[in-house]
Amino acid sequence: MIPSITRLFGLLAITLASIFSSAHATEVDTDKLAFQIENSKAYVGIAAVKLSVSTLRQVDGKLVGDYNIEVPLKKSKNDSGRIELEIDDSFEKIGEEGGTLRGFAFSSKEDKKPNLVVCKVGPLSDKDIELAITTEHRTLNFDSKYVLVDTSEDS
Repeated sequence: MIPSITRLFGLLAITLASIFSSAHATEVDTDKLAFQIENSKAYVGIAAVKLSVSTLRQVDGKLVGDYNIEVPLKKSKNDSGRIELEIDDSFEKIGEEGGTLRGFAFSSKEDKKPNLVVCKVGPLSDKDIELAITTEHRTLNFDSKYVLVDTSEDS
């Protein structure tokens, strides 16, 4: 299963904290930092809708990754695709103060319009993240944790 958005942001927080508090902070390329978010659930009635998100990597001023949504009581509503969030603030500022990232989830299903995604990222001190995904029927709010990871060795 793909790591969730909460896990991603939890890892982001830990990594940023260690990076910015260490004497080696100048050796880290913040352009190589990525978010890992823990898997999360949002409830629609009694049904727990599950969200998982791959590592969100920086690509051309955006955080980009894949997502998977599982709707247990309505398998036809399951979805997967690509998520893209605009990066408007520096990772340092997000790490210290938190911030809001906005973008879209692009479904792999044909003829499906992109869904708006608003991601509220807490500072590294709490590693909280909330992902609100607005579909044609409702807004699903997924609360999770994140961490920052250094992807410079992945290249």
